[in-house]
Amino acid sequence: MKKQRGQAVVEFALVLPFFMMLLFFILVSGFLFADYMTLSNVARSSAREAALGGDRATIVQKYKDNTHLLSGNNSLYRWDGGITFTDGDIDNSIKATITTSLNTSFPGVGVVNYFSTLPSTYNIEYTMHNESSSTE
Repeated sequence: MKKQRGQAVVEFALVLPFFMMLLFFILVSGFLFADYMTLSNVARSSAREAALGGDRATIVQKYKDNTHLLSGNNSLYRWDGGITFTDGDIDNSIKATITTSLNTSFPGVGVVNYFSTLPSTYNIEYTMHNESSSTE
């Protein structure tokens, strides 16, 4: 009976690091997805407000002050609060772009980059059509 308990402890010790690594990746992926969805909504909302004729500087400041990422200041990707607006070429559309940068001090980035390369930046873009300028 003692040998079987010892065997279970050894098996647990061998499986535990893999289980913890899997749990870590699931948590980081969840935080990353939640942050992406938040920033995607910010891009959509800010593009809509700009397309309706809002002051772009006021829009940027509003979302910079009121947007809080789930992972906080120590997230995998950092957002400085900037939103870039570009006038589109179709029907006075407005494109809002949010650029985030990889936080290299985030725990586990070195391990993840060992297995696959994380992009150093990624952009979230949303284009909104200016409905008030269209003619019927």
